[in-house]
Amino acid sequence: MMLEKGKISAFQLGIMMYPNVSATAFLSLPTITAQYTKNDLWMSYILAALMGLIPIYLATRLHELFPKMTFIQYIEHIIGKIPGKIMGMVYVLYFVHVGGVASRQYAEFVTGSFLFKTPILLIISSIILLSAFAVRGGVELLARSAVILTPLFILPLFFLLLLIPDLDVKNMFPIFSHGIAPIVKGTFQVYAAVSDMFMMAFFLPYLADSEKGRMWGLISLCTVMLSITYIGLIALFLLGPDTSNKINPVLTLFRYISIGNFFENLEVLLLAMWVLGNFVRISILYYAAVLSFGQCFQLSDYRPAVFPLGILIVVFSIWAVPNYSILGFMAKTLPPFYKPLLMTLIPLCLFIAAVLRKRKMIGGGEPSP
Repeated sequence: MMLEKGKISAFQLGIMMYPNVSATAFLSLPTITAQYTKNDLWMSYILAALMGLIPIYLATRLHELFPKMTFIQYIEHIIGKIPGKIMGMVYVLYFVHVGGVASRQYAEFVTGSFLFKTPILLIISSIILLSAFAVRGGVELLARSAVILTPLFILPLFFLLLLIPDLDVKNMFPIFSHGIAPIVKGTFQVYAAVSDMFMMAFFLPYLADSEKGRMWGLISLCTVMLSITYIGLIALFLLGPDTSNKINPVLTLFRYISIGNFFENLEVLLLAMWVLGNFVRISILYYAAVLSFGQCFQLSDYRPAVFPLGILIVVFSIWAVPNYSILGFMAKTLPPFYKPLLMTLIPLCLFIAAVLRKRKMIGGGEPSP
């Protein structure tokens, strides 16, 4: 049973994945990666881009094996009904948790850099409420919102080109000055963000042109990695070794822009970019949580679960992240472990099990799934 009746294009899916991966990565990755790799951070981005092919391949291959099923539905088909429902609820909690952390990170940036006296709960609740209406509108509304907002999300990045006269390319040398191990550690930090490309699996059944899903997934991955590398290199060229000490290096970059005495204070562009990108990302996580919940419990309509799960996301944003220092610790230590586990390792095991099961059925003369 398909809870979602809407249809989107592969192009729209590719657009949706861009802010889903990059919205929070723009702000946190340059600092976290530089803390490990120093001036070699760009190498971690290249290695993570190659590893990013894995979740895209798994999402599209599983969809080819189960073209009319969603991710939650074919989990039950592969490992059984009861274990499948348990695993499905794990993913529901994962999306609720990540949505809560993303909402808190968004709110901390807004209150810490711009709206200093605004209660953080108000900012979190407002973005979740806005996302709730988008989720209730269905996958088509989410896709159209992403197509409209993503270009506006990308546009402020071009203003960083105004910093070219102040950039020092020598900051990236000497290469391999700290060895391979720090680069590998930094790669897993970047891959934790890139592994979210697997969320394609939750939207592939709703593509009108599913044969183009992998192509647009790869295009989205390339665009994401080019954008992340672009920001990382500008931060490195401008700030040098100090990149690892900045809480929000991108904010520093925008504040550094000054042309004459009138073209400055452009950090408001970053705020607009941050709001638009995180709205799309939080809405996608929210939608995946609600849809997965509805499929786990075989609801006839997922919309009644939208607001209860929205409240749960708000609760997680406060309960799971008590303060900003813990948020920074979580952003550095947790994602390299649990995100690749749920977005790569478990799907890989499911894919292997599905392929072996299909071959066994064919070898036994039974119809394949």
